[in-house]
Amino acid sequence: MIELLITLVVISIVLAVGTPSVVRWVRSMEVRSSAESLRSAIQRTRAEAVARNTRIRISLGDSTGIPSWSVTCVYATAACPSPLLTQTSEVSSLVRWGGAILANSSKTDTALKAGMALPGTLDFFPLGDAPQVTGGTDIARVDVIHTAASDDVRLVLKIDGAGTIRMCDPARPTIHPEACH
Repeated sequence: MIELLITLVVISIVLAVGTPSVVRWVRSMEVRSSAESLRSAIQRTRAEAVARNTRIRISLGDSTGIPSWSVTCVYATAACPSPLLTQTSEVSSLVRWGGAILANSSKTDTALKAGMALPGTLDFFPLGDAPQVTGGTDIARVDVIHTAASDDVRLVLKIDGAGTIRMCDPARPTIHPEACH
């Protein structure tokens, strides 16, 4: 009986110590999955613009920050029907997006609020560039956060005028390859 009680106490201690790290890991995986999905959608949009030799737009989210996007031809034609692709997230998801145009996108040390600058758009031109990012009219940064721990678990996607998409983690030290610069 005493051995059983000691075993139960040890198991309880192990669970009490390990549970917070497991919860953080699950949140981190949800955020990473959403960020990777968004990065893939943006890359697909860029590839569509190059392949179709026309301007393609990705529209991001809604004002609450619920992850969703749609890809459309800016000038719909028979060769480029609109919409091309859409993705909506479950409303029950605790992952949210917040966006910023270039003027507000440089400081990655401060998390963007869910839904900030959304809905927003990002246009890719036939050469795969995104010149409206540098002009300050298109989304240049998207923060992917978890509503339960927005400061704790966050990834940032940055888009530049050349159409390059970079995902970084503001929690990483500056020498780490995933650090935000």
